[in-house]
Amino acid sequence: MRFLADRASPAPRPMPAVLLEVAFPRVVWWFAIVVNVILATFLSAGAVDALIEVPPWEPRWTVVLFAVAALWWAMTANVFILVLYRPRRSLDSVYEASQQVPGAVVLPGSQRLPVDTFIAAIAMTVMSITVAVAATGGWRVFWGAVALILVVVVVDQSLSVRHRRRVVLTPTGIRAVGFRQDAEVAWDDIGTLRWKQGTAWMMVARITVKPDAQSYAVHWRHPFAIRRRTIDVELFHLDLDPLLVMMALNQFLLVPASRAELTGPQVPLRFFDIGTAVDTVPPALGSDWLTTFRPR
Repeated sequence: MRFLADRASPAPRPMPAVLLEVAFPRVVWWFAIVVNVILATFLSAGAVDALIEVPPWEPRWTVVLFAVAALWWAMTANVFILVLYRPRRSLDSVYEASQQVPGAVVLPGSQRLPVDTFIAAIAMTVMSITVAVAATGGWRVFWGAVALILVVVVVDQSLSVRHRRRVVLTPTGIRAVGFRQDAEVAWDDIGTLRWKQGTAWMMVARITVKPDAQSYAVHWRHPFAIRRRTIDVELFHLDLDPLLVMMALNQFLLVPASRAELTGPQVPLRFFDIGTAVDTVPPALGSDWLTTFRPR
């Protein structure tokens, strides 16, 4: 993560949950969103105009224009959710989720991005199909092939929507339910905990399992997932400050006495309160993160 650290210095900044957050300043992303909203509005107005114009456009091209406008709106919303929109989960919602699993603290995951990405994939597929129907010759073959590929993407994203993310923490171990895997391991069987880049530009808390770990259990939820002896905690979907989550997991891993906080349903304040998270962590834990990043 040398690149991320360099981009974050000299002034500490919030720990990103997505790699794209540090690709450009937020003002650039906001500018891109405004521009794309204008373009999507222009395309939508053009599609409506083509529908009511006298004489009207050829129907197949009117449908194509509507499909392109819908896709543009979906992709703009996807970028906004992925990079800019950062709602904060309430302590009450974590408490309610924890009540469903006795003796544990449950961090529920959001379905916001999977649902939006699924909609964007459908919009892209519909657009490709409409262009393939409207086109002729080689272009029809090309867009037909694109549509077939995108059908696979739609199926893939439908699996993502069905798989609800969550993290279950107990005094004995951690269970992370993500898109590609549902895995658990005891705290004492964890080799390393690192902040790493996962799939689709997501930053994750990557847990490396010790070679002789007996507690490690995994169910692969995606047929094309790369099988590794690691567990990825998808930080983006938790709607919590990634820095506080990383510091808390590091605390539970390296300070066994702190695992008493995970008996549930009471939620450790270190996931929500900056003062608690920073003041109760020994200087040796998370000090490097605190020099590079600051809580949100």
